Amino acid sequence: MLERRLLIVDDYVNTAEETIPEYEGIFEDLQENQNLNYKITFLWEPTIQSAIERLSRKDEVIDVVLIDYDFNTGDQNTKGITLVKQIRETINKRCKIIFYTMHGINQISRGELIELINNDVFRFLSKSGETLPLKYEKVGNESDQLIIEAVIDAISNSDPISNTLEKYLVKYSHILDDLQIDIDGSKYPLNDLIKAIRLYQEPGNRFVNNLLEMSILEYLES
Repeated sequence: MLERRLLIVDDYVNTAEETIPEYEGIFEDLQENQNLNYKITFLWEPTIQSAIERLSRKDEVIDVVLIDYDFNTGDQNTKGITLVKQIRETINKRCKIIFYTMHGINQISRGELIELINNDVFRFLSKSGETLPLKYEKVGNESDQLIIEAVIDAISNSDPISNTLEKYLVKYSHILDDLQIDIDGSKYPLNDLIKAIRLYQEPGNRFVNNLLEMSILEYLES
């Protein structure tokens, strides 16, 4: 089964003991009800700085980052928007970002909302659950389910090229284990290439650009 990785960045001290088990239970119910063909690994960082350090290492693929607005411990009241900007400027332009807060949208300044839009935030949610109706039948706490539904939607809307490659790899893994892709004279295992695409690194970016270029030329010449 495919794996998707969600990084929660929140200074709530009981995230690992309370929040993640609640999210896992909701996802398992929705996974079964909606026939989702992947699992989610839930990860957690309690501070903006620890999240930046983890993401900057670029040694693991993070598909979705769930970021809290308020950080009252460890970050000297730094807001989550700081992490959003850092991710987009220097770390990862492909991962989906979901931004949530205990406050309503009217409590977020106009400038911050513009920053969220400009930095390609996938969805903005209130933890109290009043921003959106549930998409699926209720299986758990409503505000928590809204968050998990947003994560599912983010995964569904993630990079189509790497998703297609990964599904292809899983389906034909028995005959593709030794396959290597030639990019600019160097050969790369398919698994390494998929990871590089998800991390927005070379040679993944080169492969995506080449693929898009071939598709455009084929379209123009048809």
